[in-house]
Amino acid sequence: MLTAEFVDQMGSIEGTHIALGRFALENGPNLRWFPWWYGGIPFQNAYPPLHPLLVAAVAGVTGLTAAHAYHSLTAVLYSLGPIALFFLALRISRSLPYSFAAAVLYSLISPSNFLSTAVRNDGGLWHARRLQALVQYGEGPHIAALTLIPLVLLLLVVAFEKRRPAWWFLAALGLASVPLTNWLGSVALASGVAAWLFSMPDDNRFWNWTKALALAVWAYAIACPGLPPSTILTVRRNEPIVSSPVSAPSLRWACAAAVVLLVVLLLRLFRRYKVPQELRFAVLYLIPMATLTLTAEWFRIFLMPQPQRYHLEMEMGIALVAAFGAKRLLDRAPQLTRVVVACALLVLCIYPAKQYRRYARNWLDRHIDIHSRIEYREARWFDQHMDGHRVFAPGSVGFFLNVFTDTPQLNGGFDQGVVNYMLAVFRYQIMSGENAGAEEGPAAVLALKAFGMDAVGVSGPRSQEVYKPFRNPKKFDGILPELWRDGDDVIYGVPRRSKSLAHVIRPGDLPPRVPVHGLDLDPVRHYVSALEDPALPVAEMNWRTRHSAVISAQMQKAQILSVQISYHPGWRATVNGARRRTFEDHLGQMTVEPQCDGACTVELNYDGGREMRIARWLSWSALGAGILWIVNSEFGRRFRKRRPTTA
Repeated sequence: MLTAEFVDQMGSIEGTHIALGRFALENGPNLRWFPWWYGGIPFQNAYPPLHPLLVAAVAGVTGLTAAHAYHSLTAVLYSLGPIALFFLALRISRSLPYSFAAAVLYSLISPSNFLSTAVRNDGGLWHARRLQALVQYGEGPHIAALTLIPLVLLLLVVAFEKRRPAWWFLAALGLASVPLTNWLGSVALASGVAAWLFSMPDDNRFWNWTKALALAVWAYAIACPGLPPSTILTVRRNEPIVSSPVSAPSLRWACAAAVVLLVVLLLRLFRRYKVPQELRFAVLYLIPMATLTLTAEWFRIFLMPQPQRYHLEMEMGIALVAAFGAKRLLDRAPQLTRVVVACALLVLCIYPAKQYRRYARNWLDRHIDIHSRIEYREARWFDQHMDGHRVFAPGSVGFFLNVFTDTPQLNGGFDQGVVNYMLAVFRYQIMSGENAGAEEGPAAVLALKAFGMDAVGVSGPRSQEVYKPFRNPKKFDGILPELWRDGDDVIYGVPRRSKSLAHVIRPGDLPPRVPVHGLDLDPVRHYVSALEDPALPVAEMNWRTRHSAVISAQMQKAQILSVQISYHPGWRATVNGARRRTFEDHLGQMTVEPQCDGACTVELNYDGGREMRIARWLSWSALGAGILWIVNSEFGRRFRKRRPTTA
């Protein structure tokens, strides 16, 4: 992947990560509003922002495209994963051979293949699962987090040992980096920190936990602009959109209690049998990762959203437990026994090493000419013909659309970050047509108009597009005009009276209530009829930047502006410098009260609102405090060294 711009995995989610990297490259440092997905969302809602920023940095320094930079970065981070684990293992065990063994096991054996039928059926008994997650599924940020976790734990260990401001600051930066990279990684990091604290001697446990808690607060203050409270709450609210339902609370509490009892029992056994700290840490880290993964796989008990995805974190724990468990057993064994075991390990690794090499070649040598793909061709058509107007792009076309074009779309790459929940409701209805019967096509068209779509792409059963998300790809035939066709791929136009996202309407024209579901169309029909009313003035909306726009219209004082952008309190509207009220309508879109009589110019600007101002202040303050602490400590230390002593 180091030299690849595109690989033959167009079903991968990596296109969305590349698009975010391209956006960061072209628009940094003003990364406030992200208009390309979901009717617009705050940039940090599109995905935790550190990985896209790293992609942009690599592209900016090297001159590579965002796609090539993404693949180069993820290839390097993937390769560094076992090395990072080696250094963590070496620091906590002071044993070079066993740390090397842990890294080798993590590199060449995927225990999930033996423990999970679903994983095994997805590639075979000896396939490289971590590599598969990176290449086939596009989990670049997740793989990056897997590399960061042992490095951050290493910084934490050193900080507790040296107790110097510089190391505490680096540990805080490290703790901030993982949740800013990947949500799953943040859960694994929290488990790792807790495991380390529980593995430490009992003497100072209270103060160790207090220091760790203070460090976590400091880290969150640093990370706050990328993970503000509203983003965390939005992700929590939307998680059911993409995840299987979690198990009943009683079942989850019972499992949690069982894990707590197991940990308490193990801590007593550790003390009784004087288990070394490195093995204690490895076991205590493995328990929550294995519990999350295997209770879902073996017993269908879902303790958290998407619990099976933690199997990669579980594999890291298994490698550490295997290496340090062997150390515990072999430390007192004769030298010859240890040599025989080491040789046996090397021999046993030959076969998986060959399998991994064959597997890697099979995936990574399949570079493609992206111009031959429907994802590229459809994106280029949108770019050349839609003049920046919003579209609905299907499946893998939507994943890769913004790799090649700035065309905004109703889809995106991180459904958990959607601020307008009604978009998810109607997007599902548009694609599925569930229970709509003969009204499937007209109902979908009504929803497309309500959310400002000017075109919709549909992939048929013989399409090159991977997912083919439309249950009935013929639903728009005879209803919408066909603008472009390439085999079984069709783009239909969505006629609207005005292609603007801003519309002059009366207050009573707003949707009168929140639709109950995707077929509750009366509020939508009421709203769309107003948008199509020729008696109302037309409003023009032009973007100045990614986060600011100007709307112009002839208005009466009683009229309002309906803006087909997902509402967020961080938007500010002004007329001639005077603030005007904005609020959310019942479809989750923005409404502005300009209070104009005659020619009216409304300026819209997104600055994130009070929350983001506080978040930025906290972050800069936390960073500044760390730097001042280090400088003051160094100055004091040097002063004490130079101060003459008195007899």
